[in-house]
Formats: sequence, structure tokens, C-alpha cells
Amino acid sequence: MSDAAPRLLVALYGPTSAGKTAVSIDLCLRIRDELGLEPMVVSADSRQVYRYMDIGTSKTTPEEMRGVPHTMIDVTEPVRKLELEAFVAEARQHMNACWASGGVPVVVGGTSVYVRSLLEGWEVDAVAEARNAIRRDFPRSMAEDAYAVLARLDPKAAGKIHANNYDAVVNALAHAMGNDPDRAGTSVAARQVVLGVDRPAADIDRRVAATYDDQVRRGLRDEVLGLDERYDVMAQYRRLGQKSPNQVVHTHGYTEWFDVALDRGKAVKNLTSEDLNEVRERVVERIRTHTRRQRSAIPKLTGVKLVRGATDAFTAVTTALTAAPATPATPGSKPSGGGDRSGGRAGGKRSGGGRSGGDGRPRQGKRGSRRR
Repeated sequence: MSDAAPRLLVALYGPTSAGKTAVSIDLCLRIRDELGLEPMVVSADSRQVYRYMDIGTSKTTPEEMRGVPHTMIDVTEPVRKLELEAFVAEARQHMNACWASGGVPVVVGGTSVYVRSLLEGWEVDAVAEARNAIRRDFPRSMAEDAYAVLARLDPKAAGKIHANNYDAVVNALAHAMGNDPDRAGTSVAARQVVLGVDRPAADIDRRVAATYDDQVRRGLRDEVLGLDERYDVMAQYRRLGQKSPNQVVHTHGYTEWFDVALDRGKAVKNLTSEDLNEVRERVVERIRTHTRRQRSAIPKLTGVKLVRGATDAFTAVTTALTAAPATPATPGSKPSGGGDRSGGRAGGKRSGGGRSGGDGRPRQGKRGSRRR
């Protein structure tokens, strides 16, 4: 790769079970081996940031990573939600370090707000301040009032959120009242390649069910029981319900174990085969519904290009590297998805990394099964 190569940012977004893991790793290896640039995966998954939730969130295993460093996995414990501003701040540190050493950050995930925040350079501090104020003024008992305010300020956002989804309402209202990233139009100083990976709905539905069954075979029950023991999840959930701050009970694939246990008046460890069949049915249905929402977010990514596999993705990357710089966007306008957005450079190689522990630094994966 020549020293004149532009600074590059690659993003790969798609629904759960679309196959992002395999595509991203193959793409990273081609970027390294054929372009001489060291890639770093920046996970954009709102569940994989939490420790000890490995199998149920399909964290990429060391074998799957094949030596490609991964960041933003196991960033914090699930005792409370990792807010967007904390994710953005840490992810940007990794991206800047990667660029500084001549590498290529590859943002991979199915959480669209995470992906867009890194691509569009969201200013999240004002949003954080607004969120804190909203939570003071509108506690969970006043969720309907918060939704009514959102409906007045941003009807479009309100139309995409259920009125009872308190956290989503708060986040959307914070964006509307604070520094709304959707209207900021701030670009990241890098040439961007935004890729979408998708499959037919029926195919994804099948893969979602197969993934859950594989997770159970790999020890999901033991993982759930371990989380319950570590954090006393069931007792807190029984006491606080949806107000529980622990993210285990707010994550598909785990929530349903505790819901069924509550419905049956049992401890999770005492769930019968019949109970576990109910857990499976709920998990699969909820994740399938979630994938529909994820798929609907693909067209909203500026300049997104749908790819069928790593070959298509690599072609898009090489095309972006050789393309003429795009005309700079006018202030306040949305930048295009493909042009050069930087005066920086890439080129040469950066050293690899291990998988991160609690500090979020590059790491090689632990255990898990693929669901992405």
C-alpha cells in the first residue's frame, strides 16, 4: 500500500445471524495480507460490552478471530447499563490508536446507534446531560409523559419506539433535547466504507433458532446460572422487575430464563424440560423480531453498500482507497458514505493485539457461538 493511502474507516452492519463474524474476519485478513494494513475490529454490539455474557451474546471466539485483534468486548460488568457516551469515548480511543499506527478500524456489529455514532462523529456529551435531566424529571413511573414530550419534539422518532420502552424513549428524547446527532451532520475525518450484510428473513429466522440450540449445547444454562449466582440476578429481578439495572435481564437470550422462572415460581436452576422449551420459544421469537428492526436500519446508514460476502466487501474497500476524494460537505449537511473524509494517511503495518479484559483493549475472544 502506498504512503499516500487515505485514512480508512470500514463499517460492517447487519442483523443478528446474518453472518457478520465470518465476513468481517475474512475481510480483515485480506486487508492485512493483500493491502499491508493491520485491521482492528471495533465491536459495535451493545451486549458484548458486558463481561461473563459470552455464549448468549455470541462473542467471537479466539479461533474465529484468527489473530485479528478485537476491541470493545468485555468492557464492563453488567451491573448497570453502559451509556452511549462511554462506549463512544472508549471506541474512539481505540480507533485513533489504530489510525496512529497506520491501521484500519473495522466497526462490526448489529447495534445501529453504536455504528452510526462512530461513523457520523456524534457529539454525545450534551446528549448525556439531557439524558440525566430527563431521568430526573421523568422516572419510569412517568414513562408515558416522557413519550408524550418525545412525540411533540420528534414525532418521527416517537413513531419508531414503543411508549413502554422507557430506556429507548429516554435516549430518543435526550437526542431531541440535547445535541441531536441525527441533525448534527458531523463527519469523521476518514474515508469511509459502509457495508451491509443481510439475508432473507426466512433464512435469518432459521439461523436464529439454530444458533440458540447451539448455545444451549455449548453451555448456556451454566452461563445463566453462573450470572445468577454472581449477581443475585433473580432476587433483584423479582424485587425490581424491569427497573433492575442489571443488563442480564435486559438481554435477549438471558431475560427469558428469568421470565419463565418468575412465571413458574421457580429458581432458574429448577426449570424443567417443559419450562426450557418455553424459554427457547420466547428467545427465538424475540430475537427474530429484533432482527426485523435491525434490517430496517440498514438503509438509514449513509452510503451503505450491501455485500454478499468478504469478496464483495474487499472490492468495496479497494475501490474506496483508489477513488478520488469526495467534494467536502457543506456545513450542516450529511456527508456521503464513500468519499475521502480525511487529510490523514494510512499505510504500513501496526502490531497486533490480544483480546481485551476489563479495560477494553484489543483481545482474542473467549467462548461463545456465532449468532451475528
